[in-house]
Amino acid sequence: MLPVYTLTILVSAALLFLVEPMIGRMILPRFGGSSSVWIACLLFFQTVLLAGYGYAHVLGRRLAPRAQVIVHGIVLLLPVAVLPLGLPGGPGPRALSPALLVLALLAVSVGPAFFVLSTSGPLLQRWFASTTHPAAGDPYFLYAAGNAGSLAALLCYPLLVEPALGLRSQSRLFSAGYLLFVALAGVCGVSLLRSRAAPPEARSQSVEDARPLTAARRLLWVLLAFAPSSVLLAATQYMTTDVAAVPLLWVVPLALYLLTFILAFSPRVLIPRRAAGYALGALTVALAAGIRFNFLDVPLPLLLVGHLAAVLLAGLVCHAGLAESRPTTDHLTEFYLLVGLGGALGGVFNALIAPLLFDSIAEYPLALILACALRPAPASAGGAGERRGRLAGAVLDLATLGSLAVVAVGLEAAVPSLRAALRFAIVAVPCLALIAVPRRMALGLVALMLPAWFQLNPGAALLHAARTFYGVHRVLMIQPPPIRTRDAAGQVRSFEMKPYHLLQHGTTGHGIQYPDPELASIPTAYYHRSGPIGQVFAAFDGGGRLDRAAMIGLGAGTLAAYGRPGRRFTFIEIDPEVVRIARDPALFTYLRDSKAEVDVVVGDGRTEIARLPDGSQGLVVVDAFSSDSIPVHMITREAIELYMTKLRPDGLLALHLTNEYLDLTAVIDSIALDLRLSGLAQDDGRATTEEQLERKMPSTWAVLARDVDALGPLAADPRWERLPRRPNAPPDPAYLWTDEFSNLVGVLRRHHPSG
Repeated sequence: MLPVYTLTILVSAALLFLVEPMIGRMILPRFGGSSSVWIACLLFFQTVLLAGYGYAHVLGRRLAPRAQVIVHGIVLLLPVAVLPLGLPGGPGPRALSPALLVLALLAVSVGPAFFVLSTSGPLLQRWFASTTHPAAGDPYFLYAAGNAGSLAALLCYPLLVEPALGLRSQSRLFSAGYLLFVALAGVCGVSLLRSRAAPPEARSQSVEDARPLTAARRLLWVLLAFAPSSVLLAATQYMTTDVAAVPLLWVVPLALYLLTFILAFSPRVLIPRRAAGYALGALTVALAAGIRFNFLDVPLPLLLVGHLAAVLLAGLVCHAGLAESRPTTDHLTEFYLLVGLGGALGGVFNALIAPLLFDSIAEYPLALILACALRPAPASAGGAGERRGRLAGAVLDLATLGSLAVVAVGLEAAVPSLRAALRFAIVAVPCLALIAVPRRMALGLVALMLPAWFQLNPGAALLHAARTFYGVHRVLMIQPPPIRTRDAAGQVRSFEMKPYHLLQHGTTGHGIQYPDPELASIPTAYYHRSGPIGQVFAAFDGGGRLDRAAMIGLGAGTLAAYGRPGRRFTFIEIDPEVVRIARDPALFTYLRDSKAEVDVVVGDGRTEIARLPDGSQGLVVVDAFSSDSIPVHMITREAIELYMTKLRPDGLLALHLTNEYLDLTAVIDSIALDLRLSGLAQDDGRATTEEQLERKMPSTWAVLARDVDALGPLAADPRWERLPRRPNAPPDPAYLWTDEFSNLVGVLRRHHPSG
């Protein structure tokens, strides 16, 4: 019966990790595409996984095999009532906090099925351990098999399932898979009732474990599960903040996380834990440098490799520690329960606690430091002097933390003129020297990060910092270096730059304004007067067409600079903190100083714009960034259709498509062709010296209208490219994004724009 048990666990694990990105894809549009939605989803999955492990532990401990099969058989059938999966209708984000609303939606939609599937690993392993099979004494290899199924499902989702199937078809596929799982689990239950149970000593003979099951050992299991879980979530948030909150980018770190379970619990050791520990220590120092200096000038591929390597190495170090300390089968379900507890606590810490404690993603280096501390330490010599050795070690630990903290903080405060990288290196080198002593190196890393955590750099002009469900927001005072140019005669000219305020979401700028009153009214960055959106306002400045405009996405409120008496601009912004920043005159004054009547509505862009009267707007601007990405649900066919209904007959839809890594113009081109719209696109990468002085930034925009005439003088402007590009060809299905279908792989740029 081993093949049946293996197949059942494979199917259940595959379904678990098929439903995660699928339900995440369903739920994202309700919350603005924020990467925090995925973090909340993972918290839910880890918590339900813990509940499933608890159920398996109680069922296996309290009931006889026959009763287990009957009870579990009933539980298996309960989720059939909610198939196929889907989200219920209900209140928007205002009813609950976004994180709690995500958890509530998941609980009533996918909760029952996910709970049942999560019980399978530990329960079926316990059932298998009760058989007379030769491998029943050490069934942990089935855990590796289950993670292999999870990994296969995760990789298949973005590469095969998502590009080929809409969400309804994906839900039907899951339903069919669940029914197959129920049938296989039933076969396992029948086989358990027919088999002759092996005695406890026979079941445990292949896993000799003389170590007592102490509270310290149980706590170690929790910590070894907590650290990589927290690293996974934090690294995922770091990566998805600046690219796109879509399944492909979530899947890769999660796949590596699962791979570490497979490697750790496989019969052969493929990567020694100690070697992985040394690599993790060195990488953590490098990532600490990157986090300290905001990853300046680091190429994207190298940056992604670094974060993914952190997930891989932290998982290898900690999960190999779990495999090495696993108990006999008598305590199998308790072991999985504590592992599940550690994973769930990692989710709770990252999703709920860290946003309240930190105004940056400080949990990322903290989790890495904990993983470094859990690396295998050099073997102790033991003997009578062991207690004195522990005391001396504790004294050295405190001395390491104290001395390096004094050096790190002292250098930042007392020698600000010393180059930042050199100040960092002075503390980083001792950390690397301590790499063989995990606990001491971890304390050194804490000292290394103190200046960044407590903003001790006197040269950092941080005006405001806040962290919300939707990301980390900072407002900085920037003093740029002079611009130097060479004139026709070959003479070098220098132009002094004035300081400005910069709004950052993640590491991407979302608004710039000069505090100088003479310059404060200038629309800057992506919204400059000579840029594409400035050309739109200039082309239709008279005649009243732009008197009513709706803007999805607020940022610093820069578009309010185009206000005129008699105009009314309605900004829609999902994050209340962004509204507070834009309205704070100490940070930005675009909203306060606008000559138009300005309204700000808090809520999801699609939800709130649907409330506007049809045909009421002369212009709709979609500028809904999530750091350096546009939430996918804001530029689907259905979304564009919705925006067009809000426009007057000659109204314009302007879409901000600036993105370093995704060719979003191709998506808009296909949608325009499918909806029979006329449009224009412009990739504006030019900036004169005067424009640079006004902080103009490169940007890509598209403008759509019901017919060419509505585009007015823009249609004859050579700076604009006509859309659709091939008006007589059918839309390319790879680029025709809908609420049910989007293919990130198809729009990845083949070459980096700056390369």
